[in-house]
Amino acid sequence: MGNFGLLLMLLAFVSFIIGLIGVVKGSVKFLKLGSRKASGLFLGASFVVFIVGAIMLGSDSSITVPADEEVASNVEKKKETKKEETSKGIGEKKTPSVEVVPTSESDASNKETLKGELEVHFVDVGQGAAQVIIMPNKKVMVIDGGNNDDEEEMVAYLRQLGVSKVDILIGTHPDADHIGGIDAVINSFDIGKIYMPKVQRDTITFESVLQSIQNKGLKVTTAKAGLDLDLDPTVQVKMISPIEETNSDANELSAVVRLQFGEQSFLLTGDIGIPTEDKLIQSGEKLQSTVLLTSHHGSDHSSSEAFIQAIQPKYAVIQVGKNGYGHPTSEVLDRLANHKVSIYRNDTDGTIVFKTDGKEMEVNKNAFAHTPVAKTQAATPVVAPVTPPATESKSPGSLKATATIDNPSPNQNEEVTVTVTVKDQNGIPVNGANVHLNLAFKSKDTPYESVTNANGVASMSFKIGRAAEGFTVNGDITITHNGSTITAKIDFTPR
Repeated sequence: MGNFGLLLMLLAFVSFIIGLIGVVKGSVKFLKLGSRKASGLFLGASFVVFIVGAIMLGSDSSITVPADEEVASNVEKKKETKKEETSKGIGEKKTPSVEVVPTSESDASNKETLKGELEVHFVDVGQGAAQVIIMPNKKVMVIDGGNNDDEEEMVAYLRQLGVSKVDILIGTHPDADHIGGIDAVINSFDIGKIYMPKVQRDTITFESVLQSIQNKGLKVTTAKAGLDLDLDPTVQVKMISPIEETNSDANELSAVVRLQFGEQSFLLTGDIGIPTEDKLIQSGEKLQSTVLLTSHHGSDHSSSEAFIQAIQPKYAVIQVGKNGYGHPTSEVLDRLANHKVSIYRNDTDGTIVFKTDGKEMEVNKNAFAHTPVAKTQAATPVVAPVTPPATESKSPGSLKATATIDNPSPNQNEEVTVTVTVKDQNGIPVNGANVHLNLAFKSKDTPYESVTNANGVASMSFKIGRAAEGFTVNGDITITHNGSTITAKIDFTPR
């Protein structure tokens, strides 16, 4: 229609010129315009045709030509879309509030609408760590399993949840308080994939996990940054550490996992320390998360100010139980409180369960309590422990110390307590002395720290795990105070 209008305007323009010539000269012979009157009428008709053509052309333009504001708006939208796409991290999925694009499909017809709930269970395993994640599609991921003596509770917890298969099992690193119960999980459930970092321990606990893996014919996939874990198309599950392949400190090789479901997210950190936290900040990975699993049970060697600022958590969970490490430290608690983070702890709140539909977050405490079923077994002779005489050590200057252990012949997985008493040269208790205990089990050294109280006494309690029967574990103790240093020794032999 626009082209026809333009053609009429061109014909009218030519006719207008011819009619004008006829009016001036008096006639136009080839059009048989024999008088000025005829030429005038022709001129008028040309003008009318021109107006009609102009109207037709203008009407079509109003449909096909966008207004300036519309053009500007479209350009701006394209700029905003481009900016959003380039600002996202590598391998990161978009997570709109109402729908999530599946990793394998990007066109609008394959978008998955958020359905169901994501559940993240922080299981109370005492001084250890264990998380159970249930996806909206009911697939299950288990991260760590607590100590050896927590394995029965870990299995019972999963069974109460109705778990028959663990689709992904992650051992964040080989410390006994994280992988001690994993062998029982492997033995008791169908297992999909297992992820562990490339680091080993010469311990019975670690060997037991490997043996369970071998018995089921499973393989271990190396945990490393950049892995996308396929569990549910509506939940992004990404492993963002370990960044390095090797490190003298196994804690820094902990597997770190981030989950994103709609508007809610979780960061599960294992036992990483500040060096790895700094590397994660520098990596450019998206760290901001609704819920933070505070690293290393609230140790002051982790959860730096910069890391908390990068995560901006609304909630923090500290997986901690009775311990001699001082976990969680006041420094970490203060940092979290200063950012107005709501803090949950296994030692005060029991098992903690977060549930979210992708928009709202629900927090349940004391969600589960397991009482082990009494086992029937043949009676075994009870051997009364004989407490060895306290060892006493004197420093050349001003300190003397005694160290005792309450049970030098403990059973497997039993808790023992080492007590150190420090006095000055006048026999007056020393308050505030730093006490360091190092237990040497074969090739593994385990450190413990404490500080003497007003009575000059420092106590350190710990569970020995599955220590080798008949193998004597030696403990070297170093006490320092006001520039003076003193040493002492203890040992125990598990039955």
